[in-house]
Amino acid sequence: MPGSQMIFIVTSENRRAFLAEIDEMHRQRKRVFVDRFGWNIPAVKDKEIDCYDRDETIYLIAKDVPEGPVVASVRLLPTVGPHLMIDLFRDACSTPPPCGPAIWEVSRFCIAPEVRSRRARISLVWDIVCGVSETALLFGIEHVTFATNSSLLPLVLDCGWSAAALGPALPDGNDEITAVAASITPDGLRNVRHRFGVSRPVTRFVLSPPSYVGVSAQGSLQ
Repeated sequence: MPGSQMIFIVTSENRRAFLAEIDEMHRQRKRVFVDRFGWNIPAVKDKEIDCYDRDETIYLIAKDVPEGPVVASVRLLPTVGPHLMIDLFRDACSTPPPCGPAIWEVSRFCIAPEVRSRRARISLVWDIVCGVSETALLFGIEHVTFATNSSLLPLVLDCGWSAAALGPALPDGNDEITAVAASITPDGLRNVRHRFGVSRPVTRFVLSPPSYVGVSAQGSLQ
């Protein structure tokens, strides 16, 4: 059910404790985005890594249990430096893409290929939305921007937070892509949790390897 995963916040401060999970995330991204979807993006052997995977990038790593495999991941990137909305999706914005210290970009949402159930995959979407909101509130992020395909667009526009398209949908192969901005507020997080039955905070920030972290780990966000 939604909220059953724990989502680890990985920053430059605790990245050394998550090296195995980061490697697994990059391998999953290659399997999903390069091998399955055929995206023309950088890949090094069995990993997908690009220039936006930097020291200041924050990763959210979802797991069912601390010692288990990565089931989903996403990254957040400050918009004061290079990011996808400026570099690749500017045409998807009717006005200049929003940028600033309190605006971060969300990208590379990836569900592990082994998660095949549609119900489980949709549940992970809501867990990640809650995780992004919790992380943003922790780090003083007031807005997030992202590009989404046609299947996820109605879900992310009407999930409880305040979100709007930044411009028209653009063709993307056999699909369409739309740029979106969402406001991050405590009320918005409460709305998403209430609507999708996420009964407790999903994120953890820990300095120890996740295999040593219990469900009630210190660092849970409210």
